[in-house]
Amino acid sequence: MNTITGIATLVATIVAWIGYQQHKLAKEKFKLDLFEKRFSVYKGVQEFLIIILQEGAFEFKQLATFNAKTQDGTFLFGSDIPDYINRIYKDALRMRTVNVRLEHLPVGDERNLLCEEESQLLEELAERLSSLPEIFAPYLRFEKWK
Repeated sequence: MNTITGIATLVATIVAWIGYQQHKLAKEKFKLDLFEKRFSVYKGVQEFLIIILQEGAFEFKQLATFNAKTQDGTFLFGSDIPDYINRIYKDALRMRTVNVRLEHLPVGDERNLLCEEESQLLEELAERLSSLPEIFAPYLRFEKWK
């Protein structure tokens, strides 16, 4: 009888240990999945800003891609990141509006004002690109995942 009790205790201990290891593994997998989803949003923002700064403009197809890549940010981050993404979206739309108006506007005061606004928007978007790692860092730093 003692042998059976000992074997049962050993089996129960092994089962408990395996269950604990599976729990740890599931927790690490969750962290990795969350990191990958967050990093995908980061890359979506980065890619869109690079397009704007390289081209000085963007196509609505690129804006749609930006929206598709960043729409899950609301669920993956605190409110600071969705707000940040929304500001980029609004500035990009404003820049697109300015670009469209500039296409057919003759040289003059109104054109000069729009060029100034376009320049300011590009500067703001360039600043957003340079601050991107800092803004996302609290959510993507590896120290957090240890």
